Amino acid sequence: MLVLAGLFLVGTRLPGILNPPTEASAPAATSASASATPTATPTPVPTSTAGPQLAGTFEWNQLRGGECISPYVSVWQQRFTVVDCASPHAAQVMSAGSLASDAAEPYPGQSAIAEDLNLLCQRPENFDSAILGAYPDVIWQASYPVTDAQWQAGQRNYYCFVSRSSSQPLVGSFAPPAFTG
Repeated sequence: MLVLAGLFLVGTRLPGILNPPTEASAPAATSASASATPTATPTPVPTSTAGPQLAGTFEWNQLRGGECISPYVSVWQQRFTVVDCASPHAAQVMSAGSLASDAAEPYPGQSAIAEDLNLLCQRPENFDSAILGAYPDVIWQASYPVTDAQWQAGQRNYYCFVSRSSSQPLVGSFAPPAFTG
């Protein structure tokens, strides 16, 4: 029994005998000039403030124009997934803009806005006609405030989208330079 007690005592002290504490691992005296342990700085996530949004998922009112979208169901989606325009995509936001800058301006009505968008979405500065040569089945659609309540709540922006009637993908960006950053 005495032998077992001796072995136990040696076994509990063996790590300290084989690996004596060094100055770095020994408890240090507290001082006012203790050095701080360096911490890793998180890598910033890329963001953009101009031009199209970077790849990711965005609310409809966060689109800026120039974004390539996939999947695409309709201009009335609440959220859109922005993808790299170099990869095949279902649609592109060709342009985005404001229908009125004066907050006091009355709601012009859905048909008047739709008529204006016929011109706005196809102006040369908002629409790159090169897409028509590349894809003869291209169609454009726009989202805009459709009710007086939306207009009164400050929703004055429109968004012009292009996609293909065949539902085949687009490849490349066809947004005008003003919207591609």
